[in-house]
Amino acid sequence: MTERKTRVTVTIDPRLVAYANELVEAGKADSVSAVLNGALAEREARDREALRRIRDIAAQADPEKVARMRAHVDAQLAALPASHRRR
Repeated sequence: MTERKTRVTVTIDPRLVAYANELVEAGKADSVSAVLNGALAEREARDREALRRIRDIAAQADPEKVARMRAHVDAQLAALPASHRRR
């Protein structure tokens, strides 16, 4: 069973609409909706993979080294005038 899709209204740059239509006309996509679904699915996959890699790297971090680095940054922040602090 296929998942029911949700209709949305979006505003897209004319050159991107033209490109999506070219893909459909060339038989490389079934519809403009398929082009957009594919692009969003690719973006989602890239974002999820990047997050997975970040989490893998973070899991390997040395907690003591991280604590020393944070303390150093906090000390630098404390030395800034109040007008320059963003926290």
